[in-house]
Amino acid sequence: MLGELREELLQIRDNEYTVPADTDAYPYAQLLLECLGSADAELRDKLAYTTLAKWILRGEFRHKELRGLLLQALSPNGLFFQIGEAGTDSVFKRAFSVLVVPLALRVHERDPFLSEEQLESTAEQVIEYIYLEQDVRGYVPGKGWAHSVAHTADALAALARTLPDGSLMPAMLDAILYAVSRDDLIYAHGEDERLASAVLALRQADALADDQWKAWLLEFAVLETDWFPERDYIILNRKLLLRSLYFRADEGFAALCLDGLQALQQLEHG
Repeated sequence: MLGELREELLQIRDNEYTVPADTDAYPYAQLLLECLGSADAELRDKLAYTTLAKWILRGEFRHKELRGLLLQALSPNGLFFQIGEAGTDSVFKRAFSVLVVPLALRVHERDPFLSEEQLESTAEQVIEYIYLEQDVRGYVPGKGWAHSVAHTADALAALARTLPDGSLMPAMLDAILYAVSRDDLIYAHGEDERLASAVLALRQADALADDQWKAWLLEFAVLETDWFPERDYIILNRKLLLRSLYFRADEGFAALCLDGLQALQQLEHG
């Protein structure tokens, strides 16, 4: 069956991702969501995800259908599929399901279809996922990108642009700080850049006061462990994010840069 599906998706790709005349896009999208969990990088990423993304952004789904796809992506069979596992193929289902969030929200930005409650629920589930995900591998040899941290950062950036108010933004920033507090792995696949995009999107939402930003940045210099090498892993992951923020900040983020540099100095000499 997967072989047949691959051939169909190759034909769809070669036909510029046009929905086949004999195909109902919404039921077919259910198959695409399942393929997001494949350990086959081409099927998962280049074919299933890309096709789904093209169809969502082209408006191939009615609002009700798109809400259904978002709910399925956030379900126990999507974002929370076998949550808690690490080093297994289940990470692909989770890490690619979260990418449905920014896709849906891009449609919502130009043609609103989600209620305030639905937007807040989506944000709460993405935040919860950050704390529960144990597998933060970037590139998996032989199986392609998992990139759960980078993909989640994309979802947070989209949420920052669409949430109706700033009530959940402190929780989003706390989750980002948690994400760069790993003590078992150093991010090496651009996770800091993607997380920086999420932070800057939150900044641009202009929902938090400067003292809140300062308090958050100063938390980067607070460490809960003195063990080696765990302490160094945490420091380096935090430094990577702070540096990315510094180099991307414009004049309007001067205070953010200053606070980030101060926190970075404390980490370097702590």
